[in-house]
Amino acid sequence: MPGLRGEREAATPSRLYAPELGAAGSVLDLGADEAHYVTRVCRARAGDMAEATDGRGAIARLKLVSVGARVSAEVLSVDQARRGQRTWLWCGAPERGRADWLVEKLAELGVERFQPLECRGEPWPAGEARSHRWNRLAVAALRQSRRAFLMEIGSPLPLEAALETVEPAAALWVGDPAGRSAARGERPANLEVGAIGPSGGFGARDHERLEAKGFVPIALADGRLRTETAALSLASWLALPRNVAPGG
Repeated sequence: MPGLRGEREAATPSRLYAPELGAAGSVLDLGADEAHYVTRVCRARAGDMAEATDGRGAIARLKLVSVGARVSAEVLSVDQARRGQRTWLWCGAPERGRADWLVEKLAELGVERFQPLECRGEPWPAGEARSHRWNRLAVAALRQSRRAFLMEIGSPLPLEAALETVEPAAALWVGDPAGRSAARGERPANLEVGAIGPSGGFGARDHERLEAKGFVPIALADGRLRTETAALSLASWLALPRNVAPGG
């Protein structure tokens, strides 16, 4: 962002997360994590400029007015970003210790919704601590990747329940080594849903449910991938630019 005369640009290369972002002319108090980033990481000071989003598409240009124990900023202008291509990523539980990395990387790629799947007795870690940790990882990824929309993270669902949430016009894909090759090309759907099985793979009954719903099997590599690697590969493929039909 170009600075105004007499104003020093802040060393804040990332976009701040401010869920209570107000209109132009209002004064915003940053949350604890963002305040720490501004003061301790960027060492910004009053008068510096910054950029923030509410995670729902609003992007604001800010001028820091107080930097200390409390960090506040004047909202100079607010624009609304348009959400482009939409991606939902469903995934069974990876091996222990790999879920946090997966959440962070999916958020960086701009996945709209991450839906953990409960498959064949392979549960995800339970508890509020997991939810809070994943949300903080999603916020950090939003900040780093300068996105305008915060990834939504669902509570773990059985596959049958997840299938009921699919929008009628969505394009549906499931990672499967026996599927057709995933190739870049025109994919007209505005929303695409990708599904990856748990560390042991989807069971035969799950494959039947996915096929009945219209999920197309695609091979993501010429070798066997770990769950989190397959999920990231599918999300990366879905993130490639694609043509969207008018009105899609």
